[in-house]
Amino acid sequence: DRGYLPNGRLVPRTAPNALVTDPEEVAERAARMATERTVVAVDGSVIPCPVESICLHGDNPGAVRAAELVRATLIDAGVTLTPFA
Repeated sequence: DRGYLPNGRLVPRTAPNALVTDPEEVAERAARMATERTVVAVDGSVIPCPVESICLHGDNPGAVRAAELVRATLIDAGVTLTPFA
């Protein structure tokens, strides 16, 4: 649910496009990160994004819906979900 710069860093929270607030887009991005190991940066470029976990922030109005969609989308994509140990 965060924007990425072309260099792979997160967009600063004070900048435009820092947060992705559409729950469906959040879910699509999470699935892409988990299955393709890439993310689309704010300039449209596709950058490598090797992930071991996915963090969702709860400080926006769509957070609960985003979490529900992320879980469902990951499961539909064949990603095995496991709790942190």
